[in-house]
Amino acid sequence: MLLSVLMPSNRNLAASKRSIETALAYCEKQDALLVVSDNSRDPEKRRLLEKASPRLRYIVPEADGIEANLENLFAVAETEFILMIGDDDELFVSPKDKPIDLASLNPGHMGVRPLIAVANSEGKVIRLKDFGIMDDTPSARVMTYNENAKGDNAAYYSIFRRKPFVDLHRFFFAHHPLKGGYCDWALATALFAAGKMPYDPGTIFKYNHHRWDRRDKIDERMQSMYAEAGLPANADRFSLLLLYLDLMIMALRAGSLLDEAGKRDLAQNAGWPILANFCGKVAAAPDAYSTQTMALCRRIGSGADADGQLDGALEMADQLLPGLSARYRAFQRISLAG
Repeated sequence: MLLSVLMPSNRNLAASKRSIETALAYCEKQDALLVVSDNSRDPEKRRLLEKASPRLRYIVPEADGIEANLENLFAVAETEFILMIGDDDELFVSPKDKPIDLASLNPGHMGVRPLIAVANSEGKVIRLKDFGIMDDTPSARVMTYNENAKGDNAAYYSIFRRKPFVDLHRFFFAHHPLKGGYCDWALATALFAAGKMPYDPGTIFKYNHHRWDRRDKIDERMQSMYAEAGLPANADRFSLLLLYLDLMIMALRAGSLLDEAGKRDLAQNAGWPILANFCGKVAAAPDAYSTQTMALCRRIGSGADADGQLDGALEMADQLLPGLSARYRAFQRISLAG
């Protein structure tokens, strides 16, 4: 067995049953294991799932929250590959395409990119994620992902090799200064930077996009995640800066799969465009940013190398939240220590 489908679940039985049923049916067809970590505290759900199938492993963490559910899943996952799934998403084997044999993957491949059908609150599919990420360099893989994301991070729900996925997330939960829900973009980007991901139309993942299918929902959800992370109401203006800092620190850390050449490529050819885009927004809206932010952007743009760019961005974090620069510098030091 090569694949475990990992479901952190907090919904009751009625709300999560469809997701569990489709994921279990997929596992039965694909010789995979479904692992559900459930902190819904729903006794009916527990009674039904504890002995539902030899293909389903049901566990209950003592603590509430997504981090407890994820750590429970990471602790018991043993297969070479894993696929995360929400308890409102659905998973299928294509009726016409055979899924990629994971045993046939090149050792340098990070996993496979399923066909993802993004559905709105009415269940209607509004777009498809039908692409692979097969570029030769880390920066090109990041750019391919960004070009194909089209407003959502559903591609995070891909089949990844377990160890690099788990290592990155454990590093994030242990050391990230904010641990914000918005960080899934940086986590996904760091994973895609690490290796190629062939497209697999044989696995179909239906992603429930209901919380993100209107502009007002997006704004409300983002504000909620920033607030939960302890950031001020204007944090959305610094979203590109936060993405740049998180990607550079997580992808360039000592435990990254990238070699030194790959790290240089990522910093110069993917990191810099993200940071330059942020500084372009600052220049275009000077009334929305402090004079110090504008000065730091000018310094960064006046020929600083990759190290200087990162140093300037770290200094700029204080313009979003006083003291955040020191917290991010501590995060970076830990990342380089290994």
